[in-house]
Amino acid sequence: MPKGNYETYMEAARSAALAASEVLMSRFRSGVQNLSSWEKSPGALVTEADIESDNAIADALRASGCGGVIISEESNVDLGGSNDGAIEWLIDPLCGTVPFSTGMNHWGVNIAMRDAGELVLSALAVPTSETLLTAEVGVGVKLDGENLEVAGINRDLGEVAVGLEVDGQDMWRSLLESGGLDWVTRAGQANGFSSAAYPLMLVATGRMAAVVFYRIEPMHVAAGSLAAMMLGARATDGNGDAIDWSRDDELPMVVVGWPRVHGQLIEAITGSG
Repeated sequence: MPKGNYETYMEAARSAALAASEVLMSRFRSGVQNLSSWEKSPGALVTEADIESDNAIADALRASGCGGVIISEESNVDLGGSNDGAIEWLIDPLCGTVPFSTGMNHWGVNIAMRDAGELVLSALAVPTSETLLTAEVGVGVKLDGENLEVAGINRDLGEVAVGLEVDGQDMWRSLLESGGLDWVTRAGQANGFSSAAYPLMLVATGRMAAVVFYRIEPMHVAAGSLAAMMLGARATDGNGDAIDWSRDDELPMVVVGWPRVHGQLIEAITGSG
């Protein structure tokens, strides 16, 4: 595959996101109270809907013939192909299992693709609003198939709402006891969604200024971060440094936001401003 020619791969990501959305909305409409669920680790909820969505994505990518390796929250699958392992799909088949399982609307599907360690395309779906955000390096960002341009949010941190996602009681306790969340008092408002897909969709479409994630794996944030960056927002670690998107392990902190607010967030988080 010539580097930079990803049309077939983009269509595969789009088809996979739509297939997952259909599976999840069928489950969501039929009543989430009937879902079987379990914890794969303390506080990490999984439902049968997560698994069904994961399978739907794998089936769609396999049917596309694009090949590559799937690195998913729920599974790892080698799709084959002659790409020498260069193509990797980062998948979160149900981003927001807790809100999904309790009947709330703020959840989504994350699909991103790396070529030789570089993020090159993504598809992020929020099925409850029938919204699909796609991004392809060198091509652009589309919302529901239409080219998307966003003016962004050029306001101060104290005037806007930001997203805050902290996973687990231990992390909350550590941050609160250490003063790691003192920066929140500088924001106009902080909202939590128990999802990465949903707030990243809001940031990318210019409806929220920024979102901060603690201890999160790239598969949860790669899709939305790529779209946001291509539209003019910034996605960095907690020091304002670029994120190494080739890694698969947990990222200590990810800050995604429009430049003015992003800069003020980094100053508040690091204590430099």
